[in-house]
Amino acid sequence: MDMIALQNRLGAMSGSGVTVVGDIMVDRFVHGAVSRVSAEAPVPILARISEQAMLGAAGNVARNIVSLGGAAALIGVLGVDAAAAEARALIAAGSGPIAATLISDPDRPTTTKVRFVSAGQQLMRVDHEAARPVEGEVEQAILQAIGASATRAILLSDYGKGVVTDAVIQACLVAAKASGAPLIVDSKARHFGRYGAADVVKPNAAELAFATDLPTSTDAEVEVALEKALTLAACGAILVTRAAQGMSLAVRGQPVRHFRRPAPEVF
Repeated sequence: MDMIALQNRLGAMSGSGVTVVGDIMVDRFVHGAVSRVSAEAPVPILARISEQAMLGAAGNVARNIVSLGGAAALIGVLGVDAAAAEARALIAAGSGPIAATLISDPDRPTTTKVRFVSAGQQLMRVDHEAARPVEGEVEQAILQAIGASATRAILLSDYGKGVVTDAVIQACLVAAKASGAPLIVDSKARHFGRYGAADVVKPNAAELAFATDLPTSTDAEVEVALEKALTLAACGAILVTRAAQGMSLAVRGQPVRHFRRPAPEVF
């Protein structure tokens, strides 16, 4: 795909509604300088300089959709804590509005990842989370929100933090079929088969390797892994992102296609 085609597709997103269902996180970055090692233990001492917070996981997906001119409806779960208030503020802020249905669960914290960074290098990450599946009234509220959503596409963002249960997946499949909307899954799960007849499942190369127990370093290895992944799942296609190597797409009954990042222009 060339830049003109990409710009045309991004332009076509204007006003398009996408329902994003899944795990919401707060990503926090603590930046500082390290100039000495602690006398108490052989660990670096980070002198804090600044701190930044942003939406992560499904929240980041919704924010990106809005930044591209689309309309996002976000369905997810937050705890009842200071991080939840921060997440709500981040959802309300930004370049455009996100229509959010946020279910409060007092029995779990808002998922928060804190990264400590110095000189561009991440020293440590601290996670605050409860990854057990949602249940009871919280799960029912998610199912009701999915059933009430009106959308042109459904994006299921599964980071394994408990929101994407089997019942939530089934509700998304039913809603997609009823509306004719494609169901796209961004998955970190080991078994892609749990998403049923989703239209597209999108792992990265490491996640594809994890799901198939196969290497994914070269084009040939990716093609073999994608072929196996399609035999293990009922989805229509698998799109694997491969960092600097671009993306590879496997559609049932078709050869695997590889998409490279365009070379930078030299002036």
